[in-house]
Amino acid sequence: MKKKVFFVFLFLNLINFYTAQEKSYAVYIDSANAIKYKNGEKANLYIQKAKKIVLEKDLGDFYLKTIQIFIDINHFDEALEYCTKAHHAFIESNNPEKLAIVNSYFAFIYGQLNDPQRAIIYYKKTLDFYQNKNDKARIIKSLNNLGNAYFSLSKYDLSQYYFQKSLVVFKDYDDPALKAFVMSNLGKLFFSKKQYVQSEKYLLEAKNILEQNKITDVDANYNVIYNLATFYVNRKEPVKALLYAKKAGEFIEEKSVDFDNIKYLDNLYKAYLLNDDYKSAAFTFRKYDSIREMLNIEEKAVNVERIKAQHEYELKQKLTSLKQEKKNLIYIIILIVFLLIVVICILYTINYRNKTEALNLEKKLIEAREKELEFDNHMKEKLLVHQSMEQQKIDSIIKATLEKVNTLKTKYEDTGDITEIVNELKVNSKPNTWDDFEYHFLQIHESFYKNLEQKHPGLTNYDKRLAAMLKLRLSTKEISNLMNVTPKTIENSRTRLRKKMNLTNTKEDLSKYLDDF
Repeated sequence: MKKKVFFVFLFLNLINFYTAQEKSYAVYIDSANAIKYKNGEKANLYIQKAKKIVLEKDLGDFYLKTIQIFIDINHFDEALEYCTKAHHAFIESNNPEKLAIVNSYFAFIYGQLNDPQRAIIYYKKTLDFYQNKNDKARIIKSLNNLGNAYFSLSKYDLSQYYFQKSLVVFKDYDDPALKAFVMSNLGKLFFSKKQYVQSEKYLLEAKNILEQNKITDVDANYNVIYNLATFYVNRKEPVKALLYAKKAGEFIEEKSVDFDNIKYLDNLYKAYLLNDDYKSAAFTFRKYDSIREMLNIEEKAVNVERIKAQHEYELKQKLTSLKQEKKNLIYIIILIVFLLIVVICILYTINYRNKTEALNLEKKLIEAREKELEFDNHMKEKLLVHQSMEQQKIDSIIKATLEKVNTLKTKYEDTGDITEIVNELKVNSKPNTWDDFEYHFLQIHESFYKNLEQKHPGLTNYDKRLAAMLKLRLSTKEISNLMNVTPKTIENSRTRLRKKMNLTNTKEDLSKYLDDF
């Protein structure tokens, strides 16, 4: 019982320990967020403390929160470094949604670092992902960001294409702040294309959207007002330029060290110059210069290039690895296909051999049946000849006996018994012996006469009977006995039959010729 209590206690302590770790990590990140604009170094210290205690499973989310902090304070070198780490983490965990967020961070950072070509690559990746998810808000943001990226490359037609494509999405989606962003960017674009009327129209429409919908979003308001101020500064309209330049300051923390503050101060400085307020202009320029120094742009640019080069190298390594894996996969597929072909060939060969053997066996069976049938027919022919010969002998004997009895009959007066014997002999004799022969012959060769008639229509019954006996391979003597004529007569009949069959001048054997009928 004590052991069970001990293990339960230990288990609860472990849960509390891990929960405390998670809370501590979140607390440090919250602390970093709270002071990031006032003290960037201290915020970084909190991040490092959070990094030491964050659990392995939470590393990816920790990187995402850290990236946002560094982006907010314009520490793009650190942000890019953590982007690379987050990229690896989410590839390993196979989390496409979080990977899309990392890609959007990559795109934003490269955009801020004046590397729009790389920014475009990552914006397109995020756009593809969110289009598949049908996430309209993020689709609009991705299209808007692509428009800005092409704008920075001075590819105004492509920029306009993406800005206007994002406006189409608003037909099925309502977000006034986001729409004001896009309209303002279109205004900035048309200004660069020197279409000033169109530019001012979009800029003012963006401002009206924010005012009518009472939008308090800082980023949206700053973007719209800053673009308006820039428009009037460049159009050299002093009053409006100063009005909007000052108004943009309402959405900027006065002492914040970031690029938005530098851009705001640059516009304000130019607006004071347009209004001939040189004192305010000089004061504004000093603030601008001090913030620029604090950003330490040149040193960070070197560090950023180093991280970019490292990230590029890692991507190339990954690409090389993927290419090699692809090659290996192709080789494996080729090997599998080859093996399949070999197996198919073997199976086909076996199947062909089996079929051949089956056909040969079937052929042998057919040949055996044919031989059996031929033998059977041959035996029937022999039996038929034997029966015919025997019947012929019997008929001859009966005929001779009848002749002798008839001779005796004339010598006796009482012929009653003799007449009875004669009648009995006549009854037992077969006057139609030849009909009997033909009947049995046609049982063996049923189509003989028909085929013979078709080929040689002019033959007599005598010729046909002779042909039937020749087909049975009967000798001249056997035929003469059956037909009750002399052998010489049969020889002459054979000669006439050959002539009728147009075989006179050929060496073909008559019996073999008749085999085909």
